[in-house]
Amino acid sequence: MAEWALPDSDALRLTQVLGACIASVDPTLPGADAYAAERFGFTDASQVLVIFVDGLGYLPLHRRIGHAPVLRAHREDMHCAYTVIPSTTAAGITAFGTGCMPGQTRMVGYSVAQGDGVMNLLAFEEGVDPAQWQPCETHFEALARAGVEVAVISPPQFAHSGLTRAALRGSRHVGAVSWEQRCEAAIRELRAGTPLVYLYWSELDHQGHIHGVESSEWTGALEEFDAGLRHLLARLPRGVMTALTADHGMIDVSPSTLLDCAFDPELSEGVRIIAGETRSVHVHAEPGQGEAVRQRWAQYLGDRAWVMSPQEARHYLGDGPGIDLVGDAVVFMAQRHGIVDSRIQTPGAIGLIGVHGSLTEDEMLIPVMRLS
Repeated sequence: MAEWALPDSDALRLTQVLGACIASVDPTLPGADAYAAERFGFTDASQVLVIFVDGLGYLPLHRRIGHAPVLRAHREDMHCAYTVIPSTTAAGITAFGTGCMPGQTRMVGYSVAQGDGVMNLLAFEEGVDPAQWQPCETHFEALARAGVEVAVISPPQFAHSGLTRAALRGSRHVGAVSWEQRCEAAIRELRAGTPLVYLYWSELDHQGHIHGVESSEWTGALEEFDAGLRHLLARLPRGVMTALTADHGMIDVSPSTLLDCAFDPELSEGVRIIAGETRSVHVHAEPGQGEAVRQRWAQYLGDRAWVMSPQEARHYLGDGPGIDLVGDAVVFMAQRHGIVDSRIQTPGAIGLIGVHGSLTEDEMLIPVMRLS
């Protein structure tokens, strides 16, 4: 499995970033990770601004670094870290917010099987409480108990979203839409003395999904982000340390590299439902068919995928209640391959060009850097 980007025991990880930021403010605070702060090069500060850029992979950024002069100027302070497995937003943001692995948080993919259907872990569904679903305490909850206020800046509709309640609870939400408006909100919070400000931006992820991470649209979104970043950094109050990171990278696929369970008996036989996402698939077999389905998928997909049993997945996703949600197999796709099911997925979901979730370097590696 030479192409898989799997962290070793000494690797820098997304789960360490928020603890490192907390340590920069005060190493005695709950969740503070002074060792990670030292490794990331985070300095002591009176306040911290952490900018979380959805979909900004380390390798895609390096291939376009000439379009981002502000980030290029700070590349000496850029570290290559690993996101969690699977390399997707629900898992990544929750891992950032808790310091815990997806197997522990139950945020094990874009979606999970729920009854006879599939539940999106960004939004959840009626009757499911995200705060109960995701059992791990967040760093923000621990800080709130210690009397430390945290502001989370993202669109107003995210204030009470399922993912916010699962991953970022304990914070105070500040609604802002455009990149300029979010930067203004961050400046206001910092000038008001808020010790820790989390600023979220998702336009790169959006452009990547629709047009592809190798597209001019993705590059344009990076240029827009970088230009706004210049103005933001120039206006920061004295004593603020700014850190930047991301939840995952991305890889482009095409219709010719997708397999559709609806038209492929090798994939559909004995399968009750699939969940997860295109690059990281949860396979739920009919009763008594789990082993047969797993072996058939592994043989049929060959070097196009790594088909894990739930027991094997435990080692990579982390041990916890989330492993009970992945079904009879977790399938990580290689190269630019993907698996969809047109019987339950919309044409829009199937037609996404930029996708993520698997274990390649483009998906797994993320930047962590100090900007001020």
